[in-house]
Amino acid sequence: MLKISPTVQLSTGLVFLTISLLLLAQVIGLAPKSGGENQLLTRQKLAETIALQTTLALKRDDRFFLESMLNQIVEETPSVQSVGLRRSNTSIIFQTPTHEKTWTLGYSAPSTINQVKIPLVINGANKAMLEMAFNELEKGGEKLFGVPKGFWLFIFICISGFTTYSIFLKRVLRHLDPNSVVPGRVRNALNTMAEGVIILDKRGQIVLVNDAMLDKFSTDEEKLIGRRASELGWTPIKNELPTTESSIELPWHIAQEKSEKQVNFRLSLELTSESSLLFSVNSVPIIDEKGKNQGTINSFDDITELEEKNNLLAQMLGDLMDKQKDIEDKNRELEHLATRDPLTGCYNRRFLFKALNTHFARETALQKEYCVIMVDIDHFKRINDTYGHGVGDDVIRAVCEKSQTVLRSEDVLARFGGEEFCILLPEMTPERAMKIAESCRELIASTPIEGVSVTSSFGVASLTFGAGTPNELVLQADQALYASKNAGRNKSTLWSKSLTKGTTTEFQLLSASRSRPADMNKT
Repeated sequence: MLKISPTVQLSTGLVFLTISLLLLAQVIGLAPKSGGENQLLTRQKLAETIALQTTLALKRDDRFFLESMLNQIVEETPSVQSVGLRRSNTSIIFQTPTHEKTWTLGYSAPSTINQVKIPLVINGANKAMLEMAFNELEKGGEKLFGVPKGFWLFIFICISGFTTYSIFLKRVLRHLDPNSVVPGRVRNALNTMAEGVIILDKRGQIVLVNDAMLDKFSTDEEKLIGRRASELGWTPIKNELPTTESSIELPWHIAQEKSEKQVNFRLSLELTSESSLLFSVNSVPIIDEKGKNQGTINSFDDITELEEKNNLLAQMLGDLMDKQKDIEDKNRELEHLATRDPLTGCYNRRFLFKALNTHFARETALQKEYCVIMVDIDHFKRINDTYGHGVGDDVIRAVCEKSQTVLRSEDVLARFGGEEFCILLPEMTPERAMKIAESCRELIASTPIEGVSVTSSFGVASLTFGAGTPNELVLQADQALYASKNAGRNKSTLWSKSLTKGTTTEFQLLSASRSRPADMNKT
């Protein structure tokens, strides 16, 4: 590989800087143009503009505007001596006062630099000839603010050359001997550290990289010295670093700006498109004897392997949480199946007695209002026999849905068995319970179900009537229900002691005689 000496590199850089300055001067218009090029260009644009305005005035036949415009142009444009407008037969349409003296060209003579003729064409025919007499071109070069542009070019080269050459030479000199920045004993001490270390100057440029960090970059120190550390491809992890519109605020920027140590910043360094390293970065500002920041010392702890293990543990934890959620979903599904009636979707008999036992287990259960309503669909066996079990199932579901619309969210509606339902009404007085029973009864009887007129009988009982167990409370509601049946059905009856005559005192016998599978509706 051809090695270029520092002298050649420095000379080449200066040449390119000089060429760049000259090109920049040309772009911003400081380089003077020869032969009055700018003046000729200005005259051309002015003549074209006047010709266009004159043509428009002729089309509109606006002589007043035409004369005013041409006189104003001569008065306000120092380079224009006079303007005239001549017909094709050489007769004058209009001319400024001095045009006859200043205009010397014949009608058929070509234009010159100082006397310009422009034919005016309207609707494809030459209507007139615009004549413009200009002053002689200025000699002695172009001027800017009354001063020749050559002088401004000289000032520009001096100022910009001094600035750019200074920046260029400072950068070059900084690269000439990087080892002189950090003493050899300090470099040797840093190379013994297991952590990577990068020392930056106050501009954020790399001054030293120890051996441990060079192993991470897999490159030579010479290729890193002088480069900005922020240009190496750092990426903050999980938005831990504040950002601006232009760049990412890295820890060494913050340490130098605030003159405070920055610790445990997590940065990712992309080595290739398929590999990257994760570092925990600490940055400490370097303060000189005058209290000014001169750069930062930055340590880089490679935590790539640790982060991979943490990610693996997080993934395993996530999998466990997903499995736990699946188990909880299955448990809720099993709980639903265990407590719900498959035909109606309301609670089943098991849940009903669980809710009753839970209430009676409370110490204050017997002191609180608590009512139970037993519901039975009238003549349900006749409905099954006449219309079939499909219609019977629809009737059971409809009775359940209508009853549910009357109840509160805290009330419990359960299918007791077959065509019977039981409703639990916590903190409900007997009078209000009777109103709810009547509302349910009227709603069920109000409209036919699948074309069948359906009525139901209701029995209401309350803890205030003296029941001491769940069975006794349900038995009282059942006794009231059978009183409604015996009274002609489609009625609601509130339990009283007079209903106990001729009835069994053991609810277990009563429930056993009427027990049936929860998914059947025969009676």
